[in-house]
Amino acid sequence: MRTEKALEYLRSNLDTEEIDVAIILGSGLSFIEEDMEGLKQVETSDIPGYPRSTVTGHKGKISTGVFNGRNILIMAGRVHYYEGYTCGEVVFPVDLLYAAGVKNLILTNAAGGINRSFGTGTMVLLDCYIAPFSEKYKGGLKNPYSEKLNGIFLRAGANRSLSVVSGCYAYMTGPSFETKAEIEYLRLAGGDTVGMSTVPETVRAKELGMEVSCISRVSNPAAGMTDGVLSHIEVLEASKSSQEDFVMLLKEFISLL
Repeated sequence: MRTEKALEYLRSNLDTEEIDVAIILGSGLSFIEEDMEGLKQVETSDIPGYPRSTVTGHKGKISTGVFNGRNILIMAGRVHYYEGYTCGEVVFPVDLLYAAGVKNLILTNAAGGINRSFGTGTMVLLDCYIAPFSEKYKGGLKNPYSEKLNGIFLRAGANRSLSVVSGCYAYMTGPSFETKAEIEYLRLAGGDTVGMSTVPETVRAKELGMEVSCISRVSNPAAGMTDGVLSHIEVLEASKSSQEDFVMLLKEFISLL
């Protein structure tokens, strides 16, 4: 019933028919909402039953429109487990997209860099994830990310001479940033980037049979890797500083879809 009411609201206020791809934006990330033809937007706070984001850098808007001949839906902002929501509430946006008929889902996030060769701004195409400190997600999924969508992203990067590397995302529940010992453990376990989102959405999308891919943008060295104290404001500023390549990659991806 909760999904039905939310879906009714979306259908009444947005163009949700035959969406070619939906994109969920992470902390401080923005895309092409203002460049889309026939742009329509709603505030997530107006959607019945939709959980509200309480984190700075998450706009709380859903947009639809046409870009490069493709019907696009953009969720600017997400909710996290550390905000006090249940796992079911965290993945409610994915349930809503599925109910709207979305088959292709792109996740994005601003993440800490664990792999020392990944500098700030590196775009990491996820091929797996680990969640060793989460009871619900630590088992992991085999091949969680779509070979088809990942292949398109690699072609998009090559076409635009953008560096796109493959890697593994380490999921932490938050709300505090990781300790130096935790980061070292995650590195030894195979993690390349670390963050507090993405994995619940990945798992739910796979359960529903959606094609899902994720670009993890390194916004900062992971907590504990430098002498400085990491803050969410620093993450937002770093995300803004490397937007151009991110937007170019997504635009090229859409043109190849």
